[in-house]
Amino acid sequence: MTLPTSRSPWADEAALYPYTAWDALPARRVLVLAPHPDDEVLGCGGSIAASLSQGAFVDVIVASDGGLGGDPRTREAESTAAARVLSAAGDGRLQLSFWRLPDRTLAGHPELGSRIADRLANTKAELLLLPSPLEIHPDHRGLCLAGIEAARTLDWEGELLFYEVGHPLLADRLVDITRWIALKRDAIDCFASQLAVQAYGEQLLGLNRYRAYTLGPAVSHAEAFQSVARQSWRDGLEGVWTELAPRLRARYPAPSAGP
Repeated sequence: MTLPTSRSPWADEAALYPYTAWDALPARRVLVLAPHPDDEVLGCGGSIAASLSQGAFVDVIVASDGGLGGDPRTREAESTAAARVLSAAGDGRLQLSFWRLPDRTLAGHPELGSRIADRLANTKAELLLLPSPLEIHPDHRGLCLAGIEAARTLDWEGELLFYEVGHPLLADRLVDITRWIALKRDAIDCFASQLAVQAYGEQLLGLNRYRAYTLGPAVSHAEAFQSVARQSWRDGLEGVWTELAPRLRARYPAPSAGP
């Protein structure tokens, strides 16, 4: 493989990373799947607030009880408190549900995909937010795969975006959360049990600060997402990797062969 040329679709920086940002998620009905209580806020809390400010309906499902990372009842109460904080963003409606599956069992869970498919159909969601397939924790990856399979088997007509928590993704969409960063910080602060273990707030807000790198001085923080074309995720995870691979190769091309 040779280096990208000026004729390559990947030659310009803006083809590899976004230089503009949405002011909210591009849907009126959004379904957010979170592996554990707190991932919904750490990964996309600012975007949830932005969408609520524009009157959207945001349905958040916390799939596992997070019991290996703390007391499940405490963690559920923390997510509930954080949802109340985010709901102050506007007139939209945030619906929060807890499926209470055992922590670290989401990968290969026999009922998870069908439950997600039912929720997609019943709520008429237009946009599905999933943890990135690049995530490290097996519950994050398991929920990602279950969401892809649910959308595929349902022949769902909506859009799918991956969000980041434990590992940066190959972002091609940004949401400007400058206006909502204080609200996101307040929502993160609701997770006292988790912040006592690790400085998740500092880490994720630092990532959000970095994500504003290409957006100019008026934008202080952004949340990053990875889009995947419908025709790709309809081929399952293999289709997702097939779409993402050229983007990765364009960033790190192999040197051309010598004489």
